[in-house]
Amino acid sequence: MCDGGNNQQRPQGPIPIIVCCKTEQIGAGVIQSLKPEYHAVHLILDAENASREIASVLRGEALLTPSNHLGSGGYDTGEALRPRAVLFGGACDDVVIEGIGEEVPLLKANQAATMPPLGPEYGRKIVQRAKACSRRLEEEGKFDETHRGVYLY
Repeated sequence: MCDGGNNQQRPQGPIPIIVCCKTEQIGAGVIQSLKPEYHAVHLILDAENASREIASVLRGEALLTPSNHLGSGGYDTGEALRPRAVLFGGACDDVVIEGIGEEVPLLKANQAATMPPLGPEYGRKIVQRAKACSRRLEEEGKFDETHRGVYLY
């Protein structure tokens, strides 16, 4: 769980992340709501390909056939846009997440917590919770590739 902190300084500029969710509509809302603190370099909608796509993006490899173009891209141009975390929406189950190596922090919706109703506000409310979790990880100095694991928000 995300809690506690030691008030470390946050790096300058938006932090690049990967977003995994079920629909483009929700993904577009999540991407907008992440700004200005974070930006999505890649959006994954297909759970079956999530493991492969995340691994490729984290290695900085351009995807030959991205499933959509909602992420900003650029992760294959250098370390500055290498994702520092993966954000999973409420529709991503444990099977999808377990198939992904823990190369960076994995932020997962806490299914035991009350989930907002599906609709236009769903993405915004989920992002509020995810941002609170990632801020705590940043404060603890855990929002990087050296602090792997699954963190519930």
